[in-house]
Amino acid sequence: MTDHVSSVQQDEQQYDFFLYGTLCVPAVLAKVLGHKCKNITFQDALLPGYTRHKVKNEMYPAVIDKARTDQLLKDNPPNANEVNTRGTYVKGLSYADVHALDMFEGEEYSRLRLPLQTLSQPANIQELPTELVNPTAREGPAFKSSSVEDEPVDAEKKDMVEGWVYVWAGSLERLVPQIWQFEAFIRAKASEWNDLPEEWFISLPPDGELQPPAIEREGLQGEEEEIEDGDQSKLKGRTAEGFEEFGKGMLKHWAFRPGYVNLNHGSYGSPPRHVLNYMRDLSEEIESCPDLFLRRTYLPLLNETRQKVADIIGAEQGEVVLVPNTTHGVFNVLQNIKWDEGDIIVIYSTTYGAVAQMAKHFADVLPISLHIVSLTFPCTHAEILTATEDVLAQYNKVAIPNYTGQSRAEGKDGNHQRVRAVLCDVLASMPGVLYPWEKVVTLCKKYGALSIIDGAHAIGQIPLDVKKADCDFFVSNCHKWLMAHRGAALLYVPTHNQYLMRTSIPTSAGYESSKYPTPGGVRCWDWASQYEWTGTQNWTPLFSVLSAIEFRKSIGGEQRIMDYCQSLATEGGKRLKKKWGPLTSIMDTKPPSLSVAMVNLSLPHIPAPNDAADQVKQLCYFEEGMYEANCFAACYVHGGKWWVRFSAQVWNDLSDFEYVGKVLEKLCLEIKNGKYLEQKSVKPVSDVPKQDK
Repeated sequence: MTDHVSSVQQDEQQYDFFLYGTLCVPAVLAKVLGHKCKNITFQDALLPGYTRHKVKNEMYPAVIDKARTDQLLKDNPPNANEVNTRGTYVKGLSYADVHALDMFEGEEYSRLRLPLQTLSQPANIQELPTELVNPTAREGPAFKSSSVEDEPVDAEKKDMVEGWVYVWAGSLERLVPQIWQFEAFIRAKASEWNDLPEEWFISLPPDGELQPPAIEREGLQGEEEEIEDGDQSKLKGRTAEGFEEFGKGMLKHWAFRPGYVNLNHGSYGSPPRHVLNYMRDLSEEIESCPDLFLRRTYLPLLNETRQKVADIIGAEQGEVVLVPNTTHGVFNVLQNIKWDEGDIIVIYSTTYGAVAQMAKHFADVLPISLHIVSLTFPCTHAEILTATEDVLAQYNKVAIPNYTGQSRAEGKDGNHQRVRAVLCDVLASMPGVLYPWEKVVTLCKKYGALSIIDGAHAIGQIPLDVKKADCDFFVSNCHKWLMAHRGAALLYVPTHNQYLMRTSIPTSAGYESSKYPTPGGVRCWDWASQYEWTGTQNWTPLFSVLSAIEFRKSIGGEQRIMDYCQSLATEGGKRLKKKWGPLTSIMDTKPPSLSVAMVNLSLPHIPAPNDAADQVKQLCYFEEGMYEANCFAACYVHGGKWWVRFSAQVWNDLSDFEYVGKVLEKLCLEIKNGKYLEQKSVKPVSDVPKQDK
């Protein structure tokens, strides 16, 4: 949910809700709440300014406001009198009841407080009129259910109240573009409601015997367990014999301004002073005699750097080259592949923005196409793999490896299209979640597709073994989690695939043409040597990888760093979940499989933005507010709601999560109240830098 109950005396406070779906049936509500509803009153009611719609491929409804209704029904927008929703107004719910309702409704809805019009007097569970016991009784002329929805609402009437409403926060593409009037809704649900056992309507078991139903989104983190608080004692690697303690004491190794709380290491990386000093010294060495360095000294350093990163990812030096960043490396791969007509590139809806646009570019200029696998997180690794294999199996035959053990994509009989390559993240950027990338590679082998792995967030955050994974191409940024200076990245191409990579980007002096061989002798073509000199450049960021690896060893090594960052992200997420209440969710599965050193939480209070322009305004307000508070974490919209991604690093501790969480909650409330609209200057959508870090 994007809002939560904020009350110190949670057990004593009572809440009121407008229910417009299955929960209109008091017996169903009782089953969800787990008690007899004896302290709750019910009233026939109307929600003005909102329309009910069927969720596609489901038998439950959603409501949206007039603005979103106009977008959904753009070809036939309703008039003002049609924008009302009939339902039931309930009063007297406890904090635990609210928790149970949020469990039942799931992650697709935001809870908002909205004005309502009551249509009947309140009645308790023992004295309910027939039409409130079973909403199907509200059908027909006697109750004028649809005509009530079609009447304009007078906001000045004394029967106007306020209540919490579960409003659809997901994509409009998931809703049927037609208003689901109350009569049509209850007719659709009549068989389900009429089949309920009679005792559901006339009697209820004693308190304690009713159990809330299981959450339908099985496999995702639920709220049925007590909300854990972040526990400092569970931080792995915080202390280690012979090494400094991780936490705020490590800040002396970084050049952050005083008091800056950086929970966004994942976007651009943050090199320690050790790396900055190394680069400064190296730069002075270069400038002391540029010819000596650029003609003699640089190449041994380049090969040493390649060997060091190759060791970390489980590769050979001859299979690894250095490039400026992951985007550059992925482009190098896509540019070199000889695409054939009918080839398909598969990406995901969470693929990094620049990489996704890059794939679109190739589909624009070549006779190939793009298939985007749509995912909304949290979802399980099994769901990701199923969605991926569905696409592969749709186009490709199961591949038969040749004598080398490699296979080639082949379209199904009668289909000239085939998936030639799948571009998969190790860890997506926004949201910052772990993909089952190694199993995606296995699926690619099964169907003969090339696996191009975007590991921008991988090296330094998780252990890697690219040989074992057997991917076709792998790219990773060294300036993010490995702590090198930006920008520095590696491109891995196994020996058996290097024939596909005819040139570096840009083409270098190391390129050898088969059509126009270099005069004066035969020079053997070699993939890696082409990257030794792609033009004059500043080598210090690439060579800073050496000092970054050296620094990481000096503070305890790769495993200690990974253990601390991952456990801090986990406990920091729990700490904020406890602070923001059970209505805020951690984007993960159960057991956890998506979070590593980045943890994603839905933001409290804030409704979904109305459109792209509104989203830009809200994001700008978040960013300016965090700059003012001397902190940062990455906020983004996913699945129709606002989330925040926290990147945990060795200089952070749990208090950093508390501070940034407090700042964000304040900003969320201000956005909810419309304060972000008062910003003096917000860039138009077209002028916003196209980043998705």
